Amino acid sequence: MNSILSNLLSLMPIIPPGIVFGACCFFLMKKPSAEAILMTIGSGISLIINILYSFLMPLIMAAQNLTPTEVMKYHTIVGVISFIAGLCFAAGLLILIINTVKKNKIIYDQFPKSNN
Repeated sequence: MNSILSNLLSLMPIIPPGIVFGACCFFLMKKPSAEAILMTIGSGISLIINILYSFLMPLIMAAQNLTPTEVMKYHTIVGVISFIAGLCFAAGLLILIINTVKKNKIIYDQFPKSNN
C-alpha cells in the first residue's frame, strides 16, 4: 500500500504540465494557428523536461556517479531548454490574448451605444 501511494505521489508533478499539454493539443486540433503551435511546442517541451527531472535525472545521476559540476552542467542545459520552451508558450499565449481582444473589440464596436 505504501509503495502504491509513493508511486502515485511521484506522478503529481507531471499532472499539471500534462493537463496544459492536453489542452494545447485540443486547441491545436480545433484551431490550427501560430499561437496554438507555439503553445503546444512550449507545453510539450515543458512536459518532457518535467518527466526528465522527475524520473530520468535521478536515475542518470545515481547510475553514473556524477560530480556536482557535471550535474550542474546538465541542469544548466535543461534550464536553457526550459527557458526557450517557456518563451514559446508565452509568445503563443500573448498572440492568443491579442487576437482575442481584437476580436472582442470589433464585435463590441458593431453595436451602437444607447443614450438612455
